[in-house]
Amino acid sequence: MPAPESPSVPVTVGVQDGVARITLDRPPLNVLDTETLRQLNDALRQCDRSSIRVVLLASALPRAFSAGVDVADHASGRLDAMLTEVRENARLLLDLGPLTIAAIHGSTLGGGAEIALLCDLVIAADDTMFGFPEIKLAAFPPVAAACLPERGLGPRAMRLLLGESIDASATHDLGLVSEVVPADRLMETAARRARDVASISTVALRALTAATRRQRAAAMLQRLDAAIAIYRATVASSQDAAEGIRAFMEKRAPVWSHR
Repeated sequence: MPAPESPSVPVTVGVQDGVARITLDRPPLNVLDTETLRQLNDALRQCDRSSIRVVLLASALPRAFSAGVDVADHASGRLDAMLTEVRENARLLLDLGPLTIAAIHGSTLGGGAEIALLCDLVIAADDTMFGFPEIKLAAFPPVAAACLPERGLGPRAMRLLLGESIDASATHDLGLVSEVVPADRLMETAARRARDVASISTVALRALTAATRRQRAAAMLQRLDAAIAIYRATVASSQDAAEGIRAFMEKRAPVWSHR
């Protein structure tokens, strides 16, 4: 009798030559439930040490970087734990000493897209679809709501927050990704970029991350805390939030209260 397959680990970390690769592997679409977010945050903490100069976040799955946070974890009894991990993820990515690179492809939505927004460099495969569909479930993405307005996107930021998905070319045009490459070259390109960055002086690299994102971390986290407070006060306990979750689970159109 063959041995039973061991369950896959949704987040793994490998380190080589100053580059830490954090890989998401929760089939089929790397949906981020609270436990996966917790493991991702633990992985980021492991990487915040002087021997690591670059953190590369990627997906092991062919169809997605991440399709976002688990809809079930938006339910009232599970929401606080999920938002706590989302907030901690943002803090870690903003305060981390190493430079961060996200290699995204396929479905990069909701919480997955928010992770990319918080990275220093984002390399996108040409099959990437990027967006924030939460509003269609009577929710909104707090990290994106806090982050996108500072990007100087004008009305386009609100279009994204209202659920418009865009392709890789559009994300590049808006300055949300650093470069776009063919899907079959994504990991090769990202790994090469990570190695190139890791060859830079550690002193200079740490100073650069401190002078850029770490200098704006306090203001960004203040905006995020305000967005989360609004979410908890107005969305979390609403009839529409519960209906959005039910409709998604039941695969039907939601019926909103309009109140």
